[in-house]
Amino acid sequence: MDTSATGRPRTPYRRRLLGRRVPVLLGAALVLALLGPFGTFADLTLTQRLAYWVGLIGLGGLAFELLTLAAGRLLSERPEAWRALLAGVTLAVAAPMTLAVALLEKSLRGKDMLDPLGLAELSVYVVLVTLLVSAIPVWLELRDRGLLAAPTPPPPLPDRPPATSAEPAFLARLPARLGRDLLALEMEDHYVRVHTAEGSDLILMRLRDAIAELAGLDGMQVHRSHWVAAAAVARVERKPDGKLVLVLRNGLRVPVSRSYATAVREAGWVEKTGP
Repeated sequence: MDTSATGRPRTPYRRRLLGRRVPVLLGAALVLALLGPFGTFADLTLTQRLAYWVGLIGLGGLAFELLTLAAGRLLSERPEAWRALLAGVTLAVAAPMTLAVALLEKSLRGKDMLDPLGLAELSVYVVLVTLLVSAIPVWLELRDRGLLAAPTPPPPLPDRPPATSAEPAFLARLPARLGRDLLALEMEDHYVRVHTAEGSDLILMRLRDAIAELAGLDGMQVHRSHWVAAAAVARVERKPDGKLVLVLRNGLRVPVSRSYATAVREAGWVEKTGP
């Protein structure tokens, strides 16, 4: 995947959240419920421990996620400040979570830790659990943003010629392995999936901005989420409801929305009846 600057994530947010963070939080809550640290094993049943740790880990994870999202915007602008941002997020989560745990302990197990000394002791455990639970997701996030190593300029690519004045600016964004035979663009969240004759990849930008950089290339937007090159269309199929579907040279099927169907017909694409 291509990114324009260190500090920006390479993987879509939904995939990072559901594929990395949520499973780690659930796994951590299950392990803590089974081990029962801080006296919860002796005082609570397994069901109570599950509710106790899933609730606390879930609440802390939600707070950590919201603060990380806010800090993520700063990382895109100041990637060198990630250590200070991480420390700030951890302390910002630990403070309310310490109070939440103290209130829970008093109501559930009758332990009054709301005095300054008790809160100070409890905060140490809260910070420790926060660091242990968030260690893997934070490491994966930092690696995904390219922040675990000093950024170095990419090596020159001899087989990737620079964009010329006659070439659309967007083609210079394509990884060398994808070549220059652009077939289609597809919107995915905040990314654009690029389809070429050699494969596909994600680029962090808006579809409308990508289309604007393709000025001069024969093609058109056929759907709010799709742009197709004219030379990529192998044939056009008509569905039973009358909607058009473009079948590209690589087998990719692209829907044509009704608002773009007239332009597709006027371009003569519907006359293509390849194999």
